[in-house]
Amino acid sequence: MFKSVFCRGLAAGVFALSFSLAQAADDPASAENWQFGGEIYLWGAGIGGETSAGDDIDISFSDLLKNLDMAFMGSLAARKGKWTLFTDVIYLNVSDDKSRTTTADLIDRPVTAKLDVGLKAWVVTAAGAYAVHESDRTRLDVLAGGRYLWVKPDLEFRIEEVGPFGPWRQRVAESEDFLDAIVGVRGKTELSDKWYLTYYGDIGTGDSDLTWQLLAGFNYRFSKVDATFGYRYVKWKFDDFTLDNLNLSGPYAGVKFDF
Repeated sequence: MFKSVFCRGLAAGVFALSFSLAQAADDPASAENWQFGGEIYLWGAGIGGETSAGDDIDISFSDLLKNLDMAFMGSLAARKGKWTLFTDVIYLNVSDDKSRTTTADLIDRPVTAKLDVGLKAWVVTAAGAYAVHESDRTRLDVLAGGRYLWVKPDLEFRIEEVGPFGPWRQRVAESEDFLDAIVGVRGKTELSDKWYLTYYGDIGTGDSDLTWQLLAGFNYRFSKVDATFGYRYVKWKFDDFTLDNLNLSGPYAGVKFDF
């Protein structure tokens, strides 16, 4: 109970501070001091995990594209001196179906079973970061904040023909939200006037048993925008939920801009 209340309070504080700074940007006296940026990107994330009953979930990015109903991915950041505030938002609405051969309990022979998987999810990460190391080439920040997950898995497992017992079907569609406090590090290293690396890692807990994220990016500066490429992995472990664990992972590409 204390863990959940603590992480919700910490994450709420970061969101409130972000809102206050956004208002401060309208003040001409402070607008010169703050730098603001955003990023829109495509994340080639496959979806993996395991249900509480032990069934594997595995949706590749190619399957995801074929069955994608809607997706949005983007981030915003505000920086002043050693301080940075940022938020990242992901929305997914996907579905897929898998057929596999298994042995049913009702009959002593292999049968073909189908697992239909649907997943809707919001993932919002918000945090404040402080630079603990700065040089001509590298900046390293420590961060603290929160990650919010709203997820609704729609799972249907069915066997159409099982002899005299008739078809068998089971469906679970249950939504849940999780708010976790996170801590981590983020950094940037200049390779040349045009190329630079970005890297990020966090870990946390709260409503979920454990969540963690890793990201590594390779970026190129154009005159007005930066092109970003990299790989991202984020995972949750749950207790007393339809899913035992859930992970999103894959390469990403996007455009970063200042305003």
